[in-house]
Amino acid sequence: MWLAKDNVGVLDTAIRSILSTVIFAVALEGVFLPAVSMAMVGISLLLWATCVVGLCPLYSLFGLSTFPKDDVSHGDFVERH
Repeated sequence: MWLAKDNVGVLDTAIRSILSTVIFAVALEGVFLPAVSMAMVGISLLLWATCVVGLCPLYSLFGLSTFPKDDVSHGDFVERH
């Protein structure tokens, strides 16, 4: 049973994935101070997690969604006869 509906669409997931990879790579380069690099790693991991789960807590907080309405999400599964 899913407690929340997906709110991250395919294009949003692709953008988050690319952005997460770039931020992570820049953080590992060591260009910034260690504290800034650690913050960047944390942000990239959060972006990646929202890609994997398909749910963005900030979108839920503000009532936003990029997930298509006509697709069936995990929470909307209805058995039809």
